[in-house]
Amino acid sequence: MFTDDCISMINVNLKSNKLLFVLDNVLARFVLILWSLLECVLPTKMYQKIARFKENEVLHNVLGLALFNALGGILLLVTQIKLANYMGASTYGVYSYCIAVGEVGAMFVRYGRNKTMTRDLIQHPERQRFLIANTFMLGICNLVIYLGIIFLFHKHLDLSWGFVLLLMAPCLISLDFQPVYEAFNLMSWHSIYYLIQKILFLISVWLLIISPFSLSLFHVGAILFSSWLLILVLQYREVCTRLSIHVFKSFKWQDLGILYKENFLIAFSCFFGIAFGPLIRLILKNYVDSTAVGIYSAGLQVFLIGQFMLNQVGRVGNPMMAAVGKQGCSQKQRKIFVRRYLLIMICCTIPFFIPLFFFSDVITKLFFTEEYSELSSLLPILACYLLILSVGVVYTQFLISMRKDKLYFIIYILGAIMTCVCAFVLIPPLGVLGAVLALCVPHGVSCLGYYCFSQNLLR
Repeated sequence: MFTDDCISMINVNLKSNKLLFVLDNVLARFVLILWSLLECVLPTKMYQKIARFKENEVLHNVLGLALFNALGGILLLVTQIKLANYMGASTYGVYSYCIAVGEVGAMFVRYGRNKTMTRDLIQHPERQRFLIANTFMLGICNLVIYLGIIFLFHKHLDLSWGFVLLLMAPCLISLDFQPVYEAFNLMSWHSIYYLIQKILFLISVWLLIISPFSLSLFHVGAILFSSWLLILVLQYREVCTRLSIHVFKSFKWQDLGILYKENFLIAFSCFFGIAFGPLIRLILKNYVDSTAVGIYSAGLQVFLIGQFMLNQVGRVGNPMMAAVGKQGCSQKQRKIFVRRYLLIMICCTIPFFIPLFFFSDVITKLFFTEEYSELSSLLPILACYLLILSVGVVYTQFLISMRKDKLYFIIYILGAIMTCVCAFVLIPPLGVLGAVLALCVPHGVSCLGYYCFSQNLLR
């Protein structure tokens, strides 16, 4: 629907990176085998209906994201659980606290471009080079500003090297070129970068764990920072070289100001997103202790397995949703696509909902030590939240694709305010349970709000 128009304007030489090319080529061969099997197994009429997706790389991207990102996610989960057990709940809580502060910076550095850049690249292909160059410079400028604020108020923070490196890692992730790869239908290619970073992180952490040297927060921070820096450099070289973009030479401060202005509402709402993640951990540490932060963060690691799958499906669906938002798309086409997209999202969520809701005690005892036993009562709540979140992902993308930024902004801000209020009210008396409720209930209501208002646009 959109891929040919986007790809025709660029010349990305996939063979420039031999490792990624080999992995992607293996995936392509696997996809061809899968299509052959489907042709043999399925009835002719059914196969003809799905065969139309054979040329637009949908299956290639879905399998690439599922395979490479799933493997990367499993490696990350195993490493995080090992770190949680190795460090203990208290130290792991400090580690999570540092990452939380970094995630605040990441939201400021992104400036909401992670939500709108794919849409803009697809709906305005004539502005591609302008958007890519200026978005990267916008992130660099925001990163400098954020670091300046951190150092200005350094007396209130433990500015050790470990803290700084853990803080910088999420900010580097926010400079990632993921929206560019999505707009150019190269999601599986980008997912290989994700896998490489996770492999580097896992190998380095486990080598230190089995070595005679003790693993400190500084070591973890250094590994996390350096692995993401390497990936960012590789992506920057690939995108800017192949698209002939000279970021530091071509950008203008006036153009940067235009981008700041265009994306202000989405950026402002995204910055309030700290209420849905980092802020809860910060409040939990201040009102309870670092052990509570460790237990809460460990629960989120399990929840993130299911959310990870939603994110992969969402990455494939986001460019298609952006194309649906074009003026030439009929209302009937939008309804059909959104309904199918929602059904796929829910179907992808069910396999994770069932074990989290019905077998939470088994999961807790199997993967965590005794000090994390409270997780067995928290995972069912996170399971329900995951199901509602699948609805929210679809209709968030729909509102943004229809350029209803103000409506999205209002719902998101109200949800963030509700989260802040619930966090301050529920965390002091309920501890970790209050933190989970403060995360799930307000954001769940926001997701239902996206659904309700989207129905008015689909009538």
